[in-house]
Amino acid sequence: MPEEDSKAPQSDQESENSSDKNQGSKGKGKLLKFILIPVILIAQAAAAYFVVFKFLAPGEHSEEPEIKKEEHAEVGSFFEIKDLVINPAESLGRRYLVVEIGLETTLPELIHEATSKEIWIRDGILSSLNCKTADELLNVSQRDSLKLQILSQVNDKMTTGKFEKLYFTKYIMQ
Repeated sequence: MPEEDSKAPQSDQESENSSDKNQGSKGKGKLLKFILIPVILIAQAAAAYFVVFKFLAPGEHSEEPEIKKEEHAEVGSFFEIKDLVINPAESLGRRYLVVEIGLETTLPELIHEATSKEIWIRDGILSSLNCKTADELLNVSQRDSLKLQILSQVNDKMTTGKFEKLYFTKYIMQ
């Protein structure tokens, strides 16, 4: 019987050791999951990014900057008209538009002429915008035709050349 007693304590020790091993492996498994899952997700995201931007859409990103550089290669000189305040037609003074305009040209002498005729240019712009109603001035789809109309009116007053483009640098309707 002493042999049985010696076996019993060994089996108790073995069972304690095996339960410690199970708990240790469970702890390691949880830790492994917390580390392994984010690493796998990051690797998948990197692979997806690489596949999309290198294989599926390679030409779209590389050609755009070159085209934009060619379109805007030459920038002219600008003549600015600031602080134009307009009361739209039929607004009874309740609404107003504040506009600032930039006129672009490649002729430096045209800037000098526009400076000497600024009062005429301002008056022409004010007259053409005062004829528009608030709804017409707020309609974004009519903004390009409004630019062309103003540009034509300004160019009619110039003798040395013509402005190529008109930009609204400020356009606030109150």
